Order: sequence, then C-alpha cells, then structure tokens
Amino acid sequence: MTDDLFPLAVIGGGIGGGAAVLRAAQNMMRTVWIRGDRATARASRVKYVYNIDNMIGIHPDIVRGKVLELLQGEEHAAARAVVENAHLHIGTQDIVDNVVERVRGEFAGTVTEIEDKAVSARREGEVFVIETGAGATVKSRALLLSTGVMDEQPSIKMRTKAGKVIDDIRWIYPYANNETFLYCVICEGHLTREASTVVFGAGETAAQIGILFHERYGIPVAILTNGERFEAAEKTRALLGGYGIRAFESRVVEILDGDGEGPRGTSLRGFRLEDGTTVPARFAMIAMGLHRVYNDLARQLGAELDARDGPDEGKRHVLVEAATSETSVPGLFAVGDMTRRRGTSPSYKQIYTAQEYAVRAVNTIDLRQRRARREKAVPRDG
Repeated sequence: MTDDLFPLAVIGGGIGGGAAVLRAAQNMMRTVWIRGDRATARASRVKYVYNIDNMIGIHPDIVRGKVLELLQGEEHAAARAVVENAHLHIGTQDIVDNVVERVRGEFAGTVTEIEDKAVSARREGEVFVIETGAGATVKSRALLLSTGVMDEQPSIKMRTKAGKVIDDIRWIYPYANNETFLYCVICEGHLTREASTVVFGAGETAAQIGILFHERYGIPVAILTNGERFEAAEKTRALLGGYGIRAFESRVVEILDGDGEGPRGTSLRGFRLEDGTTVPARFAMIAMGLHRVYNDLARQLGAELDARDGPDEGKRHVLVEAATSETSVPGLFAVGDMTRRRGTSPSYKQIYTAQEYAVRAVNTIDLRQRRARREKAVPRDG
C-alpha cells in the first residue's frame, strides 16, 4: 500500500467519515477509509448516540410499518405482535454499519478499509502521507478528517455493593448508552419535553441550557455542578431564580435507578448528593464542556485552529471554509463536531449537518480532480 496513491483518504469511522466514503464511492473515487480501532471507537460520541429520531426518514416506525406490510395474514399474527412491540432504535453505529455493508456490496474495489488508528500525517509536496498504529503507510492527493470530539464526563463518587467508594465516570455508561444521559440539545433535547431534567455543568452554558429546557418544554429543571462552584452572569442567575431553577454544588454520590425491573440505565429517577439532598430527574444533559477535540492530525499538518476556544490546543476546533469544509491547508478537509466554520456562519453539530458537509467536501474534491483531468486531456495553448 505504500506506493499506492489514492485520490482520497478519509480518517474517521463515524457519521461524517461514513457519509464522505459513501459519496466518494458513489462518485467512483478510489478511496482509503481509515476507520480507527476499538480504542478510538470507545472515545467517540458515536457510541453515545443510541437513538436517532430528529432526522426525517430515519425513524423506527418506518421500518416497523414496512415489515408489518409483509406480515399480513393470520399465519403471521405472532410475528406481527413481536414487531409491533419491538424497540427498533436506529443509532449512529447502525448507520455506519450500513455504510460499510453498502460500500462492500455495491462498490467493491472502490474503497479500501483500514481498521486501525491514524497516528501521524504529513505532506510530501502535494501528497498527504498517513501512518497507522500498525505501521502501514497511506498516501493520498486529498485528505478528509472526521475524527470528532469527546465531552467532559461527570465523575460520580459512588459506592459499590461491596462498600468500596469509586470516584469515576464509569457509573454513567449505562445511562449514556440508554439515552437517559444526553449530550446534544438539538438532537436529543426534545426527549425531555415531559420529564424533570438535570443539567450537569457549572457555568453559563449549563445555565442557558437549563433555561432553554424550562422555556421550551415547561419542565422542572435543576443544575448539578457536582462539586464545582457555580458561576454564571448576574442576569442569568436572576432568570434562573425567576424560573425556580436551582444549582446544587454538592457532589453526586448515587444515581437513583428505576424500580429494579429493567436493566440499569433505562429508568433514571434522580440523584442523591453528598449533603443528603435528593434531586429527581428522568434525564440528565451533560454540559460540562469539551474534554478533547481530536485535532492531532490537523495540528501535525499545520491546519489553523480556533483560538477563541482558549489556550489548550487539544480543545480547539479546526477552522474550515463554510462552503467546502476545507481547512487552511490546501487539500485538507474536516467535517463534523471537530470543526468550526469561519466567519459568522453558525456551526451546527448534528448528524445531518455532518453528512451534508461531508458530501460537499467530497464533491469539491471530485470537481477539482476532474478539472485536472480535463486540463491534461485538452492542454491550454501557450
């Protein structure tokens, strides 16, 4: 593979990477897809988006309706009952898995898959050179990054059944995986519309999300700082008071689960704090800021980052052009949560926008490479 020059390399095994690869395959552009390994998958937001229901066309009832149409007649009555009561959630991993199946089935030979982590990237003239953890070298004319971000997670100081106190983020995993701990206001916020909700965070962002939930859905809201000092603007504090939204600064020492009938994580009841306070909640929104922007490869290639994110380069988004998602490095593109658009254009971070910008980027690359072939086919005079 070292001597093979691909027109496009895509790094990232999530929605943005998958959408880019599918579009490249449909354009018959020979592409290498570096999807990452198990460690990168666990460190991705993809694993935390359990159910997608804010996208037109992606909803379990569509699948359910089509299956039920096929199961007409008395002989299929039992099967219909199973389908009608089944949870047919469609998550981000389901979408990515479907992309893999489609690429392998419909576009065999167009996409080369590498299930490994890209550990370094550099430019040699007009060519991008990527090294993987297993020592493979990949070369491409264009490079698209969709390596994502990871949110800061609340560390809960809970006691095990054996009586040992463990202060760790592990306690939230069942709830994140069952969509009772939420991460995106636009993608998942509507789930809270009939239920009490807490917001984890200690600053202005957490406060504004709490206010939004109360105004939009009319639900009881509380803010849990989990031991941090709550800091928000005076005007914001006044509005929180007017809405009856309290900020609790005591540490969380117990996640109160449901009635014990279902698996842990499916039925959140609230939180018990170190000072003895119990805060009821059906959902929890995580708004503690970013733990990491996975921009290492972009930094190695010299791409400009957003200095407004603060002094820690590991938390800076990659700046891209609004129309094409190209970075400050020619031929290097970035899509998804890791990016921020230049200028005043808002940077929405949803699955459908990641797909849209991935397609735009690949079509831009395709157009440039076709133009280059045209110029070779019909050289300019003089």
